[in-house]
Amino acid sequence: MGLYGLWLACLLVVGCAVTQPQDTRTQPRLMIEPNTGQYYYLFVPYTYRPEKPAPLIVSCHGTDPFDVAAHHVGEWKKLAENHGCILVCPKLTSTDGILGAGPVDRLLYDERVIMSIVGQLHYLYNIDRRNVLMTGFSGGGFPVYFVGLRHPDVFTAIAARNCNFNEHSVDGWYPPEAKGTPVKVYFGQNDPAAIRVQSQQAVVYLRRKGFSIVETEVIPGSGHERHPEVAMKFWLRHWNGKAPPFRDIVRRK
Repeated sequence: MGLYGLWLACLLVVGCAVTQPQDTRTQPRLMIEPNTGQYYYLFVPYTYRPEKPAPLIVSCHGTDPFDVAAHHVGEWKKLAENHGCILVCPKLTSTDGILGAGPVDRLLYDERVIMSIVGQLHYLYNIDRRNVLMTGFSGGGFPVYFVGLRHPDVFTAIAARNCNFNEHSVDGWYPPEAKGTPVKVYFGQNDPAAIRVQSQQAVVYLRRKGFSIVETEVIPGSGHERHPEVAMKFWLRHWNGKAPPFRDIVRRK
């Protein structure tokens, strides 16, 4: 069995299980982005009030069908509720982390989808523009780096969770201002080799290019598994204004 076969086996067995709690007081809604016709999931916490700006999380899924937008709603919605965040999980096209390498044409299309959604949310809700997290899992790393770095005026922090990375679909595509965006890159000790190597390549690349805040972490004993709480803690450390206290979640067995 080759590298891709081993990775596929990992994904099929444990890689994309959603073990985070699902007991939120409001439920996500399936929405259609009118400019592109793509769907996305929108979660608005019960604590949302129009008079108070709400932080925003954009989470990019990985390789379909092993990791899809619906999985990201389940992964993130309890943390979003605990911290008063609006959550968006769009359907994307550039996230094949098994056979793909982040094709720029698809990344540009996904950028249009993501930015259209974010723009519409600013009309529908009172979004805290000072605190917007771009994050993703596995193949979702391709749009995380591409879109997140290209819009430092929108995304105030980036967290790449067990992510793919391709320097050639990033280099030269972002403005100099992106180098001030805090970035966290983390992965599991037992992640597939491609994820471990590409995560390390991302860290080396970002530091070589002069990004001011590049944090990295290897989660002991973990494989290709979801740990959104690591991203949440990182975001809170780089919060603009007074950050809410971290409220952890209990993972299901």
